Amino acid sequence: MRERQQIGMSRIWQCSPPVDWRALGKRYFNLSLYYRHTFGGETWKISVDGGFHCPNADGTISRFGCTFCNIASFSPSRRYDQPASVAEQIRRAIDHFRKRRALDRFIAYFQPGTNTYAPLPVLKAMFSEAITVPGVVGLAIGTRPDCLPPEVLDFLAELNEKIWLSVEIGLQSAHDSTLRRINRGHTFADFCQAVWACATRNLRVCAHIMFGLPGETAEVMLGTIYALRDLPIHAVKIHNLYVARDTALAKIYAAGMYRPLERDEYAELVVAALERLSPAVVIERLTAETSDAYLIAPDWCRDKSGTLRRIQQLLEERDTYQGKLWDRMAEQTPEATRESEMG
Repeated sequence: MRERQQIGMSRIWQCSPPVDWRALGKRYFNLSLYYRHTFGGETWKISVDGGFHCPNADGTISRFGCTFCNIASFSPSRRYDQPASVAEQIRRAIDHFRKRRALDRFIAYFQPGTNTYAPLPVLKAMFSEAITVPGVVGLAIGTRPDCLPPEVLDFLAELNEKIWLSVEIGLQSAHDSTLRRINRGHTFADFCQAVWACATRNLRVCAHIMFGLPGETAEVMLGTIYALRDLPIHAVKIHNLYVARDTALAKIYAAGMYRPLERDEYAELVVAALERLSPAVVIERLTAETSDAYLIAPDWCRDKSGTLRRIQQLLEERDTYQGKLWDRMAEQTPEATRESEMG
């Protein structure tokens, strides 16, 4: 509690965006704009595969993994041979991007697997190698809330003194009943603890959430948005749940026990979520994407740009924007909000 008091419970981290994105005609604080403001120009993320595994699939927590997860469906490196070294992956990606446009700023994004699930010396070697590549201006590290022990966080805090760094923590839902249903292997309390542990070390946090998880209504999904508001979250990724081949969810879908969201349903939820998020929170992603070879449903996932256009269209038609309902929502207590969202 003392750590939280030192940081402050006034939501100050979520009240003052560093750039007036509304004055620029934006409906939400997108990642591209944030990168331009932070790094002084166009900046791109490069997916890096450190070969990390997951405690929810190797027997440490579970051998079954999350019901929706097929890591190859969103990580091309896992579909082929063992990836090259960290530095070589980054150099190849930079060369690829530069063939299409003049770019000189890149974020090394450790994406597949749980990227803090390894001995500390391994993490030190990989992350230190990444920041030595010319053009790398930052690190993004994807992980789980239960894989951030103090010694790892202390090292990330040291790195954060040298280079821009973001810890991307998968939550998916703030409701423990849903987390059990999808075999997530952690609780919402675990997520909160991890976020506060990052905050005490001045580490940026990007929260990953999903809309369309089995058993969740629109009210329950928005309850996850409400649950984030008292946490020191700097950025959010919102993904639509899709059914990937070779997953437990694929079997549930084949049995007629799961229906994915329609695109309009998803777009409506995203707009409602944006209205309720702080205007200072960076929106890193608003839709999921996967390989056609792995996608079973819904088919509209193949058209990412069409989904983003629909979200933008709804924002414009309703003349609404990120944070429009933030002040009204902030007046409610967390307990009352969660109870009302659960009906």
